[in-house]
Amino acid sequence: MSLERIREMKAKKSNWSKGASSKSRGRNHRPSPRVAQVINLLTTENHLQLKKLMQEVEKGIILRILDRTGGNQRLAAKLLGLKYTTLNEKVKRYHIRFQKRPIDLIVS
Repeated sequence: MSLERIREMKAKKSNWSKGASSKSRGRNHRPSPRVAQVINLLTTENHLQLKKLMQEVEKGIILRILDRTGGNQRLAAKLLGLKYTTLNEKVKRYHIRFQKRPIDLIVS
């Protein structure tokens, strides 16, 4: 690496450490107003709210995909990008009960 290139890299690093704005570095860390509203709600309430919210979202997604696949967990796991065993653990954890339907009766 050339001496000139090393100096350029050091100069950039010193600019970042001096508190250059995040926009000048090409990053925007300010959340959208809706995200900020959710963050404020979660931080003013119980600290476990975020975990509960994420579990509810995850459960809703699993239920929707299982409904779409007629209760077929193998196909649902494939659609979700999960291993079958991981999806099965989540189904047990959230106490999801589903009867498997024949594939030709599934309405898309």
